[in-house]
Amino acid sequence: MEWVAEHPCIHCGTHPVQVHHLRSSSLGAGMGRKVPDYFTIPVCQQCHSDCHSLEHDKETQYRWTLQMIGRAMESGVLKMS
Repeated sequence: MEWVAEHPCIHCGTHPVQVHHLRSSSLGAGMGRKVPDYFTIPVCQQCHSDCHSLEHDKETQYRWTLQMIGRAMESGVLKMS
């Protein structure tokens, strides 16, 4: 999550950012449980609010998450085993 927080907002490119966890029961979210930290994106305060209100829909948030996972793999932060 620290690595994600170092990046600019995935939507508008601004700083500072907050780390947003996707909200998806299929990824493990539920009553008081967040998804694993792999499924996070850097978003500014406004874009974070827009994610929660679904101004940025789930499909967009999934796409952004995959972009961040790809960046993490390219930089060596995540490795396939």
